[in-house]
Amino acid sequence: MTVQDATLQETPVSARASFSALRSFKIGSFHIGSSMTDVLLSGVWNRVMITDLGVVAWPVSLLLAARYFLAPLAIWAGHESDTHPIRGSRRTAYIWLGRLLMLLALPLLPLSVGLIAEGDARLGWLLATASLLLYGTGTSISGAPFLALVHDSAPYERRGQAVSIVQFMLVVSFAFIPVIFARIMPDYDQALFWRLVIFGMVGAAFFWLVSVLGEERRARRIGTMPPIPVGEKQALSLRTTLSGIWSDQRTRRYAVFLAVSAFFAFMQDAVLEPFGGDVFGLTVGETTRFNAYWGVGVLLSMIVTYGLTRRRRPDQQVNTTAWGLLLLGLGVALLSVAALRESLTMVVPVLVFFGIGFGVFTVGGVSLLMAVTTAEMAASYLALWSVIQLVSRGLGIAVGGVLRDLFNTLSGEISVAYAAVFAVEAIGLFFAIWLLRRVDIRGFAEGRRSGVASQPIVPTLD
Repeated sequence: MTVQDATLQETPVSARASFSALRSFKIGSFHIGSSMTDVLLSGVWNRVMITDLGVVAWPVSLLLAARYFLAPLAIWAGHESDTHPIRGSRRTAYIWLGRLLMLLALPLLPLSVGLIAEGDARLGWLLATASLLLYGTGTSISGAPFLALVHDSAPYERRGQAVSIVQFMLVVSFAFIPVIFARIMPDYDQALFWRLVIFGMVGAAFFWLVSVLGEERRARRIGTMPPIPVGEKQALSLRTTLSGIWSDQRTRRYAVFLAVSAFFAFMQDAVLEPFGGDVFGLTVGETTRFNAYWGVGVLLSMIVTYGLTRRRRPDQQVNTTAWGLLLLGLGVALLSVAALRESLTMVVPVLVFFGIGFGVFTVGGVSLLMAVTTAEMAASYLALWSVIQLVSRGLGIAVGGVLRDLFNTLSGEISVAYAAVFAVEAIGLFFAIWLLRRVDIRGFAEGRRSGVASQPIVPTLD
């Protein structure tokens, strides 16, 4: 008997009974907490450092990117989640371990900003580095097990819907969390920054706890989770798992597409709020709302796209993903024009349009993640895809900051520097569409259903 034979024995009836939109919304509330912490880093801290404290962009963007360079930890965490439960828990134990590290990292942010503002730059940067690295470690450990929990909560044909609802909750929170944060701290003030961080920590912990509470036990009770391998000899080694995944040309091409699309889709992440402050002189509260503007676009487009594509299987979302990349590329191209013209009136509608493209891309893209995954090694596959996305995202964020400084030095015009960054991003997104067309996602999914896709990573056990 093979591990493959054992792990593919899912119970379709009970799996279908376990899926409900309400349950997916509950699990998705996890992302409300995630957005609260992410906005603190990439929506508030970066703006305060670059615009209010006058720090050059490259070290800030590099630190924001550094947490993503720790993403290879997700491969280890995903493999451990698949093969080594902690006190009987395959998913939630790893989720909470990672999220606890993230909570511990957040108080270091206002400490570092206060020290840098007071002139103690060395200690301030040391604490900022420790905060971002600790945060990145927590994100890497918990990310793949959470995706696997979503994967386990629905049968294959409904996983696109489940993950779309979960991502929808992330977008919803990015639409309103920045507005709340902007009210708490309309302008930079150290005492208000502390209040904002504490509010974010408490809120994040609450939503993380509520969202996953009881989900793993219920999934195991009705039989949607693949059986846990018995004994050390039955657990595949991490090296064997990764070799098997990488041996398929389809997964290699998909990995390249993931890397390129993530790199360019997030190139503006560290410089978007500083763009509003440097070019238009907007306040912290006003630039924090940038997240809300494009978040509204994402929210609206995800609702419409989900409604139109909800009956499609995950492997049928290639065209949706391509359309999202096209709209996303057009959005940042228009943002480049707005920067060149120094047109503040263009910024808000362009950010909404950018969000529309991001929403379409999200619905399609997260469904493809589930399509290029097998049931018996869900966390391992999703961990590898998460690592590729996060490392590429981090590189994109870092390069965005470096290009901003480089073009500013070459041109002497800050508006030209931002316009150049956005233009490079647009070109890269258009290139990602071509890469997507070279991936045989449907072929992988069909092989998965027939047992072919997962065979290389599963040896026969007597």
